[in-house]
Amino acid sequence: MRLLVLLLCLIAGPALADTPWSAAETLRSEAGRIERLLYRQTTPEREAEIATRLGTMRAAWDGAAAAFGPGDAAQALADHAAAAAAGDAPEAARQRQLLWARLMATSRDHALAALAAGDAAAASGWLNIRDYARASGDTAAVLAVKALSEGQLDPAAARDAVEAELLTVAASELRLALTRAAEDAAGDRWVQYAGDRGRIEGLVAYLRGNLTERLGPEAVAAIDADLARAADDPAALDAVAAQLSGYAPVALSPEEQLRRARLLRRFTALVWVEYKDGVRDGEISQPIEYHEARLFRDRAALILGDLAPGMADRAAAERLAALLAETKAVMDAKADGVEPLVNEALALIDGAFGAEVAAGGYAAAVDALPAALDELALVAGSGDWAEAELKRLEAYSWFDPDIEQRLVPRAPSMALRLEARFWEGTAARPGLGRLVADHAAPDALAAEIAGIKADLTEARAKIETPLSATGAVLQSSAILFREGLEAVLILAALMAALRAEGADPARYRRAIGGGVALALAASFALWAGARWLFSISTLAREAIEGGTALVAAVVLVWMVLGLNAGGGHVARLRQRLAAGLTAGTVAMLAFLVVFREGFETVLFYEALLVDAAPLPVLGGLVLGGGAALAAGWALLASGRRLPLGVFFRVTSVLLAVLAVMLVGAGIRGLQTAALISATPVSWFPDRDWLQLWFGLFPVAEPLAAQAAVLVILILPVLGRRLRAAVPLRG
Repeated sequence: MRLLVLLLCLIAGPALADTPWSAAETLRSEAGRIERLLYRQTTPEREAEIATRLGTMRAAWDGAAAAFGPGDAAQALADHAAAAAAGDAPEAARQRQLLWARLMATSRDHALAALAAGDAAAASGWLNIRDYARASGDTAAVLAVKALSEGQLDPAAARDAVEAELLTVAASELRLALTRAAEDAAGDRWVQYAGDRGRIEGLVAYLRGNLTERLGPEAVAAIDADLARAADDPAALDAVAAQLSGYAPVALSPEEQLRRARLLRRFTALVWVEYKDGVRDGEISQPIEYHEARLFRDRAALILGDLAPGMADRAAAERLAALLAETKAVMDAKADGVEPLVNEALALIDGAFGAEVAAGGYAAAVDALPAALDELALVAGSGDWAEAELKRLEAYSWFDPDIEQRLVPRAPSMALRLEARFWEGTAARPGLGRLVADHAAPDALAAEIAGIKADLTEARAKIETPLSATGAVLQSSAILFREGLEAVLILAALMAALRAEGADPARYRRAIGGGVALALAASFALWAGARWLFSISTLAREAIEGGTALVAAVVLVWMVLGLNAGGGHVARLRQRLAAGLTAGTVAMLAFLVVFREGFETVLFYEALLVDAAPLPVLGGLVLGGGAALAAGWALLASGRRLPLGVFFRVTSVLLAVLAVMLVGAGIRGLQTAALISATPVSWFPDRDWLQLWFGLFPVAEPLAAQAAVLVILILPVLGRRLRAAVPLRG
C-alpha cells in the first residue's frame, strides 16, 4: 500500500494550471487534510484518500514549480509525501509546517525582487503566500504595494516597507509557536508538538538572515543546536525562547508602537472582564468566557513580545512579561488573583506608553477584527470547529460595540447587514455562525470572511469621513426618531384606545411619565456602571435588550387582549380597565419600551460625539425627539376627528402591529446573544427597511413567534364575530 501511495504521487495527472499562490494554497490545505487523516485508524480507504490528496499536491506543484524556481520547497514536498505515505503522523505534521515556511520564503524573495524592479502587480500576487498578523493589524505591505502601483512610493521604499512587515509577522509567529510547543509538550500532544517544531524550524530559517544580523552568528548557531535537541527534549525550546527574548527584526515606528500598545492594553483588560464571568469558586462556570480570557492573555503576551525590545523601561517590560506569565498560571489553576495582576499590568502599560493607549476602542477594533477573522479561518482549516466558534464570537465582540456604534448613526442598514454576516446571514448567503455550525468547506468560509472584510473597509470609509455640522444634526435626529418612535407610538396608541372607549387617559399620565423617567435614569445608570464600575459583554447587552423587548411584548399583548375582550358595554369595559389596567401596569410598559432601546441609544450618542461637536448633536436630538413626539400627538389628535368605533379599531390594530414588532426584535436580540438558534428562510423578503422599522427578519424563529402572537390576537376577534353571526343564521 505504501508503495502504491508513492507511485500515485509520482504519476499524478497533468500539472494544474494554477498561479503559484493558488498552488501554494492547495499544498497548504491538502497537507492539513492529510494530517487530520493520519489521526484515523489505518484502513485501505484512508490510504487511498491520502494517496489521492498527495497526487493533488504533486499536480499543483508541477504546475507551479517553474514559477517558484530552484529552492528547498521541492525537497520539503518530497519529505512530506514520504512521511504521509509511511503513516508517520508526527513527521508529516513537522514536514507540513516546513513546507509552508519554505514556500513563504521563496515567495518573499520573489515579491521583494518584484518590488525592487517596480512591478507592483507581480509583488501583489506573490504576497498572497505569507502569514498574516494575528493581533496587530496588517496594512503596511498592502498600502506600500498600492502606493507603488500609483506612483506615490519609489520601489526601494516599497520594498523596505513590505520586508519590515513580513519580518515582524514572522517574528511574532515564531514566539507564538514556541508558546504552543511548550503547551503541547506539557499536554502530551506529540503530533501537535512535532508540527510546532516544524513551524519553529521553518520560521527560524525564514528569519535566518535577520537573526544573524540582529543577534550574531553564534546566537543563531546556538538556536540551531537547541532546535536539534528539542526533537527529544522539549525543554530545549526554553533556551530558544531565551535567545529570542530581546529580538526585534525591525524597529517599530511611533505610530505602530502606539497602535500595538493600544491592543496590548485592550487585550490585557479583557482578560479580567472575561475571567471573572468564566470562573466561580475554582470551577469553570461559563466556558466561552474562560476560553476567551485565555485567548486574550495569549494575545497580550504575543503583542508584548513585539513591543518589549523597543521599550525604554526594560524593568517595566520584564515585569509585564512576568505578570502575564503569572496570570496564565492563575488562570490555568482556575484560582483567584487575576484582577490585581491585570490592574498592575494596566498601570505599567499606561506608564510605559502614555494615556493615549487607553483611548483605543475603535482604533483597536479595526486592527483586531480582521486578525480574528484570519484566525477563525486558520483554526477552521485545521478542523477545530469549537475553537472556530470562539473566534467567531471574539470577532463579533470587536464589531459590536466598537465599530457598530460608530456605524449605526451614519449607515444603519449597513450595520444591520454586517451584524447578520457574523451570525446566520441569509438563506442565499449563510453567515459565519451558520458556516461554522455546519463545518462548511474552506472556500465558502474564506469567501464569507473576504466579504465581511470588504464590508468593513466600506464601513471604515463611512465612519472615518469627516462629519459636517449638518450631517451631525441629521444623524443625531435620526437616532432618536428611529429608536424613540416605537415607544411613543405604543404609549400614544394605548392612551388613544382608552379615550376611544370612554376611559380617562389623564389618570395614566403620571404613571407614563414616571415609567419613562425611570427608564431614562436606568439607561444612563447602566451606561455609567458599564463604563466605570463593571463590564457588560456584547452578548449580555443583546440578551438584556432582547429579554426586555419580550417582556414588553407580553405586557402589550395582555393589554390589547383586555381592551378587545367581549362584552360590548362601556361600563363593563371600564370595570375591566380599573381592575386590570392599573397605573402600575402602564408605568411598567412605559419603562420597558423606553429602557429596551435606552441604553443602546446612549451608546450611539456617545459614539456620535466622537465624530461631531456637541451643539449639532444636541440640536439633532431635539429635532428627532420632537418628530417622534409629533407622531404621537398626531395619533392622539386624529381621535378627535374619526368616529370612536373606527378610531378604536385603528389603534387596536396599531398596538397589535407594535406587539408583533416587539416580539420579532426580542427574539432577534436573544439570537444575537447566542441564546436561541437562527434559521434563515428564503421565502420572506430580505429588506433592510423591514428589519429596521418593523422588526421583520427573514429568520424562521422570530417569524414563527410573530405569527403566534398574531394568532393569539386575531382568534378572539374571529371568535366574537362567529358568535355574533350564529343568531343571524338561526
